[in-house]
Amino acid sequence: MTSKKYLLGILVTAILGWIAFVIVIFRLDPFGSTALAIPFFLAALFLGLTFTLTLAGFYGRVWFRKGEIYLQHISISLRQAVLITIAVEIALAFQILRILTWWDGVLIAGAVGLVEIYFSAKD
Repeated sequence: MTSKKYLLGILVTAILGWIAFVIVIFRLDPFGSTALAIPFFLAALFLGLTFTLTLAGFYGRVWFRKGEIYLQHISISLRQAVLITIAVEIALAFQILRILTWWDGVLIAGAVGLVEIYFSAKD
């Protein structure tokens, strides 16, 4: 499978994720059906943000590092996008619970940074 097919699949998934996010925003009432709206909100945001960041990371890598293997860029970009999205989702969950402070955000970013250092050192 070529990298263009992977990128097309990632693009389609990102678009579907953002469409689902917009539908959740405009169709579900978070105060009326909290048990349904918040998980759908977080899942749609996860899909849209992860695959959008994957595309941005991939094309940023291709632009800055010419002449390297593109398939490696896709996997690294996906890993980093998932880590960033998890950090955003944790921060959003803390904000929903009204327990988010600035040092929580610093700790979340530090933890994500350490996980990324671990994986990049393994490569």
